[in-house]
Amino acid sequence: MIDFSKLFSYTAVMPVRASITRVYGELKPVQRRIADYLLKADFEALEAPIGEYARRIGTSVASISRFCSRIGYDSFQKLKLGLSRELQAAEASVPPIFAAGDDQELSIRKVFAESVASLQATETTVSFAALKAAAERIARCDRLYFLGLGGSGGVAYLGEVMFSLLGLNARALSDPFAMLISAGHLSRNHLVFGLSHSGRTREVVEAVRVARARGAHTVGITNYHRSALAELVDTVLLTSCQEHQVHFAQSNSMVAQLTLIRALYILVASKSSPSLIEEMNRIERAVRSSLRVKEKKRRD
Repeated sequence: MIDFSKLFSYTAVMPVRASITRVYGELKPVQRRIADYLLKADFEALEAPIGEYARRIGTSVASISRFCSRIGYDSFQKLKLGLSRELQAAEASVPPIFAAGDDQELSIRKVFAESVASLQATETTVSFAALKAAAERIARCDRLYFLGLGGSGGVAYLGEVMFSLLGLNARALSDPFAMLISAGHLSRNHLVFGLSHSGRTREVVEAVRVARARGAHTVGITNYHRSALAELVDTVLLTSCQEHQVHFAQSNSMVAQLTLIRALYILVASKSSPSLIEEMNRIERAVRSSLRVKEKKRRD
């Protein structure tokens, strides 16, 4: 049995940057200055002692030490070590799913290891309070839109299917023109999800911008808290996936996005009325009857 943590140890452990983004919205101004500096730090910056960090940021050594504790590190040295490992991982290309010389079982285990590590990191990074608040808004909204291109567009479609099953007026859009047209007709009782791993997909960002200007509540599902999408929306749901290329084979971001949407679906469904639950069961029975091949009766 191969140890998954050794294959992808840099994602299985809660990363420094993910720890910072998880609490960023709750930080005080001085703490945010420290956070911003660390999020932009490079290898050269990591060589400085804690006193030099304090001087550059314009704060005290004690404030930096308290910040380390705030994000779960008991010393500044351990924080720097963790950040150094992340920078090394970022410089390397994403480990290939199929590499020359890999045993087939190793390739399969790499796929699972990547997905498991990304979901573990996302679970720690995403704000549960934001998830619960988004679920409450979904339950109250008149219309629900999921906007995404490429792989995110596929996740958006599954979001439409899930929430349509709950009787909500849900729609997925992956055409840039349709996104802008629909966004222009939204109002305060509507809810829009923008899906973009990078947070920089121009078509999604622009459609979300229009929707927000019309008064709709906007939610962004993205991997980067300082991206254009994250800074634009009312609510941010962060994933934590180490992907640096736009490639369908590197689909961990899609898995993480879908998991967040499924969590929202479960939260909304759990508060559904008994009559709606019965209606969902009726639909499930109809699906089984219409779309599944009937099993032949076995003869004894």
